Amino acid sequence: MNNEYYNLQNIKNIPIADYLHGCGIQPVRKYGSYALYNAPYREDHNASMKVDFARNLWYDFGLGKGGSIIDLVMLLQGCDAHKAMSLLAGTNLSFHSATPPKEEVAALSPSTRHILGISEELPPHLQRYLQEERKIDLLLTKPYLRSVCYEVGGRTYTAIGFSNRAGGYELRDDKTFKGTIAPKDISVIAGETNNASHCIFEGFMDFLSYLTMKGKELVPCLVLNSVSNIHRAVAYLREHHIAYVRAFLDNDEAGRQALLVFQSAGMNVEDMSRHYGEYKDLNEYHVSRQKAMEQKQKKPQSVVKRGFRR
Repeated sequence: MNNEYYNLQNIKNIPIADYLHGCGIQPVRKYGSYALYNAPYREDHNASMKVDFARNLWYDFGLGKGGSIIDLVMLLQGCDAHKAMSLLAGTNLSFHSATPPKEEVAALSPSTRHILGISEELPPHLQRYLQEERKIDLLLTKPYLRSVCYEVGGRTYTAIGFSNRAGGYELRDDKTFKGTIAPKDISVIAGETNNASHCIFEGFMDFLSYLTMKGKELVPCLVLNSVSNIHRAVAYLREHHIAYVRAFLDNDEAGRQALLVFQSAGMNVEDMSRHYGEYKDLNEYHVSRQKAMEQKQKKPQSVVKRGFRR
């Protein structure tokens, strides 16, 4: 068994509710399987932070962010993941169990990815990939991205990480790798307005492309992270009484089927893929448009000849 991974899992198994209680933070409302708190790291009078006891995860509906106890301590203490884990390792709170649950034992297979570290700073080669190949504005999108260092099969890798609401990460490198650090889930972005509509994206590169094109985040957004998460997205939208969505899905059969699911759920869906019908997805359209603009800017200006009076 990988001791480093086991220690990480032990830390993540510290009950969030117990940790908050130890900090003198009590729930505003408590139910059978979860509790609602005033978010302790910001001014919050609406009890926007939910703590799920069974999954031992938290989620802030006001910020559209959540995750494990490590993510919570990072936010509370203003520190990185390594410091948060050090602080938690020093607590005297007990773990849920002395032995890992069955699903965690299964997760220790050689092909499973284990997080070694998370940083807010992307390494230069991943920055270049996003800027040069994906045409992403890093100044706008940096708050949504992490550098995830992970181990699999005895080898260490670093990838771009995009978090989901359950504390997992979608991973991309500067080549062709696409992967996930479990658990798999949708990502929720709160937006800057209280608009009743939501924008839906199939992958996070499409969301980053949208953000780059718009110049800022305007309305709430959902990123599916996989069309297999479509029913989770529908459940979220119903729970929050969202009836109108703008769908930026891929121009393929999976994208068309996902669109039908939203429509079958009784939602008013605007199919935004018609604006990039000649392209696979929104990012491919964005890259093509940016390259065309760059080529146009590189063309030399025509020389205007001045006549001379006799």
